[in-house]
Amino acid sequence: MASKGSNNTGSAGRFGARYGRVARRRVSEIESDTNDDHSCPDCGSDAVDRKGTGIWQCGKCGYKFAGGAYRPSTPGGEAVTRSIRTALAEEESEA
Repeated sequence: MASKGSNNTGSAGRFGARYGRVARRRVSEIESDTNDDHSCPDCGSDAVDRKGTGIWQCGKCGYKFAGGAYRPSTPGGEAVTRSIRTALAEEESEA
């Protein structure tokens, strides 16, 4: 009898031996990141779920917002938010 290896395929186990190790690992990482708990930008609770591609909604307060395809906030979106915050702070300090 052959010994059984560790069972750590995760959500990409449904692909079996197809598509290659790197692609299956990437799919597994994306799906685990999508299904993690995300905090709501409106009420702060960890009840945000993905409703569609780039559409996220809080299950507690019902706040619906646009975000990334696989996570509510993307690195590019966070950079834009920081830039806007900095520009507004500079504008207030000049006034």
